[in-house]
Amino acid sequence: MNDAQRIEREPTPRHVPNHLVVDFDVYNPTTDANRFHEAFVEFQRATPYPFVWSPHHGGHWIAVRGTDVHTLYGDHERFSSRYFFVPAAPAQVPMGALTLDPPEHKPFRAFLNAGLTSKIIGGRSDAVRTLAAELAAALAPARRCEFITQMGDVLPLSVFLDLVELPLSDREKLGSLVDASTRHPDPGKRVEAMDGLAAYLAPYLNDRRGRDGEDLLSRAVNADIGGRPIDAAEALGSAIHILMAGLDTVSSLFSFVMLFLAQNPGHRRALVENPDLIPAASLELIRRFPVVTMARQARADFEIEGTAFREGDMLAIASQFFNLDPSIYERPLEVDWNRSVHRILTFGHGPHRCPGALLGRNELVIGLQQWLQHIPDFALEEGADVTVCGGTVSKITRLPLVW
Repeated sequence: MNDAQRIEREPTPRHVPNHLVVDFDVYNPTTDANRFHEAFVEFQRATPYPFVWSPHHGGHWIAVRGTDVHTLYGDHERFSSRYFFVPAAPAQVPMGALTLDPPEHKPFRAFLNAGLTSKIIGGRSDAVRTLAAELAAALAPARRCEFITQMGDVLPLSVFLDLVELPLSDREKLGSLVDASTRHPDPGKRVEAMDGLAAYLAPYLNDRRGRDGEDLLSRAVNADIGGRPIDAAEALGSAIHILMAGLDTVSSLFSFVMLFLAQNPGHRRALVENPDLIPAASLELIRRFPVVTMARQARADFEIEGTAFREGDMLAIASQFFNLDPSIYERPLEVDWNRSVHRILTFGHGPHRCPGALLGRNELVIGLQQWLQHIPDFALEEGADVTVCGGTVSKITRLPLVW
């Protein structure tokens, strides 16, 4: 047994009743990408309790009901956002707004919001469109591609590196570090990857401190925190948060969307024949393919619906349990272009709702528009084994497409 496996399974705490202990890995319920979201729906359907205890990843609670998941995303009074993943890793660096709770969280969120306004995002749409068109047009003659490395990663990572004014030549290096920080099975390796991001970012932040700049990193390193300058450690943590959020979530979502469209020609043709449908359809795709599971830590001893939490208990809140809860959306596993999508947790909720949600949706919409314009008919390569790597953000590891 390796160190990661020893960390994963801890004895059940005394305050956890045996009937609430389940053998469910919230990060990796299955390695089959085609069944990844179904696994959450099946587990939710088979579980009669609102909260259960998993022995995986150090031992933690799982919120099962969609309504509870939605509430707990924003419940900073009972649960802290201090730790980014389960198990809690004391060596994890603070990551600005992501791992701070209100009211301390507010000033760290302010400069993120200022750097990701609809005006700023809208002003970059033409550049996103140009890049997406170039990528799709270059791939079309080959009649095949590995979507993740040739489009799915390239588009959002390139767009975001331009937004924060970092070298495009570092795209693969930074992508690998972010990948490890969100999906490596060993918590120590996740922390090590975040330390790698810190080492990379520190010189850029030092160079931009005290200088005028509108990019997100300049805003972070020169931010005002309640009337005082942000300190170096706070700026570094905020910058790590910015990179991890901007370089991973959209790519992960895009991978599941393209797998679906490759296997569902009827849905795909509807978008090809009516491109104006894509912006509205993107909301249904964002609902259907949530990829994020966040972690929270109990601030004190308390009960919720008869379940006893103890101070320090970790809780996993998976966006899949809300977006795919049949009590919230009928026929949740079906993709329906006519569905009215009202609330979704793909980009979070409450104080920690992703400030880059608009950018992410914009990238998905434009990416789909340009891909379908250049490559309207495509399919999954015959015999392809499509696996998913789970974690804080789950992602398909390889997606071979042909046309």
